[in-house]
Amino acid sequence: MCLVGIDLTIAALSDPTRRHLLGRLANHPRRAGDLAGGFAISRPAICKHTRILAKAGLIKATRRGRERIYELAPAGGRAIRDLIAKLEEVGRFWDETLEAFKRYAEEQR
Repeated sequence: MCLVGIDLTIAALSDPTRRHLLGRLANHPRRAGDLAGGFAISRPAICKHTRILAKAGLIKATRRGRERIYELAPAGGRAIRDLIAKLEEVGRFWDETLEAFKRYAEEQR
């Protein structure tokens, strides 16, 4: 995954509403109306959130007649796994860097 993809995934997952939408899609696809139900925000706002999730490659929409059906994108799981791997890599870097700094500081005493 390129850095732009990681940025899009992080941005998409940064919002609690979008994470909740992903949770609703975790088990099965949903119609747009069903997906939007129960939120305290407008349907156009939900539509904006779904566009962001789709742009990040986490969900996809399919038209069935006049309905739009949302589901997790096959690449969505891969995008999240790539993000987790990148975050773990960054975490290891900082763990090693801070440990080296700690050793250095202790040697200077």
